[in-house]
Amino acid sequence: MKKFARVLSFAAMSSALIFTTACSSKEAGNAVQKVDIESLPKAGDFSKELELNLSGSITRGKVEDGNYVQKRLEKQFNIKIENTKVDTWNTDQVNLMVASGDVPDTFAFTAGGKSPQELFDAGLTRTIPKEMLEKYAPRYMKMLAENPPGLEMNLLSGADNEYLQLVGLYSHVDGLTWTPTFRLDWLEKLGIDPPGEIKQVGPSGGREKIYFTDAAYTIEEVEAILKAFTFDDPDGNGKNDTYGISPYHNATNWSASLMGSFGLAPGFNFLEDDKLVVTEVSKKYKEFLKLMARWYEMGLVDPEFTTLDDKKSWEKYKQGKIGYYIAQSSYIAMDDWAKGRAPQNIVENPNSTAKLLATAPEIGKDGQQGVGAFIPVGNLADAFYISKKVTDEELARILQIFDYINFDNDARWTLYGEVGEHSDWEGTPEKSALKVRPEYALEEGNSGFWAYNFRTYDKERVQWFTSEYTMNLRKEFFAREDVKDTMMIRPYKWDVLNKTNLKDIDKRYKGQLTTIVDEFRMKAIVGEIDIDKEWDGYVENWMKNGGKETLAEMEKAAVVSDIMK
Repeated sequence: MKKFARVLSFAAMSSALIFTTACSSKEAGNAVQKVDIESLPKAGDFSKELELNLSGSITRGKVEDGNYVQKRLEKQFNIKIENTKVDTWNTDQVNLMVASGDVPDTFAFTAGGKSPQELFDAGLTRTIPKEMLEKYAPRYMKMLAENPPGLEMNLLSGADNEYLQLVGLYSHVDGLTWTPTFRLDWLEKLGIDPPGEIKQVGPSGGREKIYFTDAAYTIEEVEAILKAFTFDDPDGNGKNDTYGISPYHNATNWSASLMGSFGLAPGFNFLEDDKLVVTEVSKKYKEFLKLMARWYEMGLVDPEFTTLDDKKSWEKYKQGKIGYYIAQSSYIAMDDWAKGRAPQNIVENPNSTAKLLATAPEIGKDGQQGVGAFIPVGNLADAFYISKKVTDEELARILQIFDYINFDNDARWTLYGEVGEHSDWEGTPEKSALKVRPEYALEEGNSGFWAYNFRTYDKERVQWFTSEYTMNLRKEFFAREDVKDTMMIRPYKWDVLNKTNLKDIDKRYKGQLTTIVDEFRMKAIVGEIDIDKEWDGYVENWMKNGGKETLAEMEKAAVVSDIMK
């Protein structure tokens, strides 16, 4: 589905709404009113009909009035739903709603960049009392308690019982996000053995051409392989027209596991020489850049990468001239939403003779191995808001609907209807993805699927939109407990509890710091500068353009290992 084709991008945007700085409630222009919990209806008391203007994470303005899910929810909870006909993924439409103050009773904007505190201070949202959550959303509270620091996240500054927003569980990004792949047919032609026992990802549909091992090459072995991929005519056409690796200029995902072999993850911080540093000005990062510069000088790196974004890089890879590429488990398993992406696009054609091998992340010279965690702290992300105009009585009903449709898996019908009537299992029942029948809308429309739900997925829900081949890969490696314990790189400190001014500092300096880092990385890799000679000046430039203030404020944040206990 389209929403999952870009689910990681959604999460990245949504994370910006979560890891934000909260000002004190005294400064806020939106006062918090104490709730008389005893005066509210008992949980399950829906005797009074209420009218609610609901929206969710997948609200694109395409919902039809009287849709299937709407009718069932209205009957179950004795409500009348006013549907939201605005595209909450459209920045202009969201900004107009925010400027006018006319927001739905519930919303989870994908577009727009206002923080929870900013929405609250502007009088657009209300807080959600902890005691109401305990009474009306017990499943949600159980999820928070089981996923630290859930109960401490998103609290109004200075309060321990008022939440600015609700948050989702992102089990679909639990574990390693990326791992390297190699052209297996090239390895075989060149007489290079896999690093461990390999097995097919699946029996057909291109998956029979993709293999996986939970063993890994060392970074020295990878260099030798890239050299062979570049100079030893692995495609057998008699021409010197192949390259080991093809990065892209608009992101650093291509280097996720390579950086992991240095113990690094982009944007994270760690202790180096007993001082807090961020990856991009660390000594380890300098060594990573020197490795990439050496590979470029050796001719192992596709020189066109400076003109390629990720999508153009996928197209370049499909031409069959690149031997190494990074991938997610869903790419390796060829899930529907990942079609056309490298590296699996090389085997999508039934006539393709290419084969792929996915391995565990490369092992660095000091035994380091891994990939940065997609969510820096835990597996909680995203933001679901309640409008300021919602009364306590309405909130009680909303929380019960929210708790049911997002955290009771008997509510699968709100996403896929009834299995056998509206949808069917792609493969083995309960172990493969669900596919909605063509006569029903995948999202909103006549079905109302996803129209009122939030982006939150426990492990069972992940299965509903994930192929059994991806689930097998996650079970066998990507989300295996020992792999997570040893290979997931997390920052040393992170302000997930909103105790610092990092949000404001980030707004002030992020643009110029990003430019400094991006320009130096590109010039370093292509050999325009001498990394050793220019390094001190680069770090000094980063420091004086906001880096010093960023590090000083970062020092005030909580230690990640402490808040995840």
